[in-house]
Amino acid sequence: MKATEHPHIAEVRRELVYENNRWRHLMIVVTDLSLDPSDPGHDAKTLNEIIQLVANAAIENNSGYHGIVVRNP
Repeated sequence: MKATEHPHIAEVRRELVYENNRWRHLMIVVTDLSLDPSDPGHDAKTLNEIIQLVANAAIENNSGYHGIVVRNP
């Protein structure tokens, strides 16, 4: 997948995970944003924008995946 540009995206990569007797392709998004909803700096709107951006880029590039995982570095 081509690079996804956003100031809060450090990296986007694919991981292949084997669970429940099947392989799953996951899009891993690494961000500097807080993922803890109880954190005063948590920004759910921006997190949702990042997820939509990655999902739309994957669709444009015909990149199949089973899910998106957002992580901190």
